Amino acid sequence: MLPGSDSPPFLLSQAPMTRPSIPNSQTNPAWVLCGYLVAVFVGGALLAPGVWTLAQHLGPNTSLAAQPFRRYVDRCLLGVALLGLWPMARSGLFPGWRSVGLIWGRPARRHLLIGLTGGMVSLAVVALLSLGFGVRTWDSGHSWGLLLSHAVRALGAAIAVSFIEELLFRGIVFGSLRRQFSFAAAALSSAALYALVHFFRRPEAPDSVGAWTGLEMLGRMLSGLSQPAQVFPGILTLGAIGWLLAWCRERTGALWLALGLHAGWIFWFKSYTLFTTTVARPGTPSWWWGSARLHDGWLTFAVIAITTAFFVGALRGHRHPVTPSPLGNAP
Repeated sequence: MLPGSDSPPFLLSQAPMTRPSIPNSQTNPAWVLCGYLVAVFVGGALLAPGVWTLAQHLGPNTSLAAQPFRRYVDRCLLGVALLGLWPMARSGLFPGWRSVGLIWGRPARRHLLIGLTGGMVSLAVVALLSLGFGVRTWDSGHSWGLLLSHAVRALGAAIAVSFIEELLFRGIVFGSLRRQFSFAAAALSSAALYALVHFFRRPEAPDSVGAWTGLEMLGRMLSGLSQPAQVFPGILTLGAIGWLLAWCRERTGALWLALGLHAGWIFWFKSYTLFTTTVARPGTPSWWWGSARLHDGWLTFAVIAITTAFFVGALRGHRHPVTPSPLGNAP
């Protein structure tokens, strides 16, 4: 351990995130971010009916055309969010990959590995406790082919989803708010948004699709937030996850540690129901253990809280700044 530091040396590598200057002094990051979010939700919802109609005409008998309409709304929201990165960059809100945390330095690989290990181990504790107390049982009746197929799909989802969500929520949303506000305000706001969008309902398909059906479907998807029994404690767990990932972004100055944690958690979210099955036991407190979704029990919240406390302590204190290179120029 280095003098003047109370953090483990494996995490001492990069300067904490600071508020970078904005190239255009007239640009208000908070207002630009609000405009971006409105464009994503409203624009994605308005675009969905047209994409759905196009799919029905181009391939009426394909699996794409058979997808429920809410999937079109989901994908259009994501598509508009990704397409909106270019005008966001043009606004001067983030002048390059460095400003959203995609910078590559010596600690990047190590941060990825530490994060992935932390994410995998933390939720493995939840699974092991569920197995140990007889709430769930190990499901070993899977062929090697199924296990390999699942591993490929889960790994692909972990990489893709963690990258997209970290870029959007910690790179864009948190990064934009951090330019204008304190860490606490930026972290809590971005964590709340991150948690809320994970509680979209899955409403039934509409009888017909018209120009405004996307907005109607979006309203029905958001209506799930009005049912506390369906939201708690999962929304607190995801909020704690969002706050921890923002802390990792703040203290390391990059997204790699958050990416590793996020990927490890997603792998477990995708694998929990494959490797374990519920044991029917009368009187079992489901509010504590949660369901097969894993994140909706108080046990998972407690484990995430302990994981947060560990990383907060590990990342607190002195770090040695490095001069990382932009991702595009990484060796």
